[in-house]
Amino acid sequence: MKKLVLVAIAALPMAVVAQDDFTVTAKVGTVSAPAKAYLSYRTEGGSVLDSTEVSNGEFKFHGSVAGPSRAMVLLAHEGGDIRETERPDHVEIYLEKGAIKITANDSLANASIVGGDTNKDFKAYQEKLKSPKAKMDNLIARYTAASDEQKQDANFMVSLQTEAMAVQEEQKGIDFEYIRANPKSFVSLDLLMPYVGSEPIQEVIEPAFNNLSATLKDSEKGKAITKQLENIKRVDVGAIAPDFSQPDTAGNEIALSSLRGKYVLVDFWASWCGPCRQENPNVVEAYHKFKDKNFTVFGVSLDRPGAKEAWIKAIHDDGLQDWPHVSELKWWESDVVALYAISGIPANFLLDPEGKIIAKNLREEELHAVLEEMLN
Repeated sequence: MKKLVLVAIAALPMAVVAQDDFTVTAKVGTVSAPAKAYLSYRTEGGSVLDSTEVSNGEFKFHGSVAGPSRAMVLLAHEGGDIRETERPDHVEIYLEKGAIKITANDSLANASIVGGDTNKDFKAYQEKLKSPKAKMDNLIARYTAASDEQKQDANFMVSLQTEAMAVQEEQKGIDFEYIRANPKSFVSLDLLMPYVGSEPIQEVIEPAFNNLSATLKDSEKGKAITKQLENIKRVDVGAIAPDFSQPDTAGNEIALSSLRGKYVLVDFWASWCGPCRQENPNVVEAYHKFKDKNFTVFGVSLDRPGAKEAWIKAIHDDGLQDWPHVSELKWWESDVVALYAISGIPANFLLDPEGKIIAKNLREEELHAVLEEMLN
């Protein structure tokens, strides 16, 4: 939870325009020392994690942001570093010009927020999100309460994952309806950003983005989306996959273009990526099913610096050693991340023998179905 809370804020884009001063004042019951309050947000200088003492439930933050900026207020009731707190008490707000007041009887989770038009918009959005949020909280509670035996039960885990995916689809519907109905709200801009790169550009993202106001599209966040869309189009279906070369596990450079003449699944993954490791058996199955039909896989790892042993171990543990693997071991700083507009992993691109991208982000049965259609 702590990582999700802080990473969510860190992932928001930076802005580089004139600054607006904000003041956040809070009253949370009679909470006092050793309690400590934190404010996590993003500025043109990078991520900010501010902190202050709490006395009789009161604390205050002051700063400046370049336009409305999504932030997290966190409260460590027992004191200490919030980054070491597993389930921190928190509330999301928008920092914007002027005064913002937070009031709660006992917990930030139950706080009311007053101040700023964007916070009004955000409150309206959160009201619409109550149903899927309650369902997701229930899923998390069921997983937490499950026995170790249940967590090892494939049927139990698949059932939870299926429910979670349904909840995510419900939230996606709410998000895009809000974006459509609120083309002037900064909330809409922030809601759209996580879907850029994961949803179809021409069918979903561009219509939603084009419907936003000129002010939003001309904001720094809007410009960031425009640039991201341009980058994604460079590696969209129908484009020729940009060539690159990286060292394999023995340190020898291998270029993607060296595999021309085959259907190639360019598979972006990492040893530390749980969803990647879960998908690996499916990739292995597809490889062995179609390897004699002019098909191969090109594994590209985003493992961290110094993690070569972990990368190689994962290759062997997951049975991936039958196709070439490369990595710069630069984590998200790898040049290929920007080149292929990678916003998350696992990610993959299916290329035809001429190097043209013919499909993207194929998972589970869809991977087999597309390969079956192409190769049989």
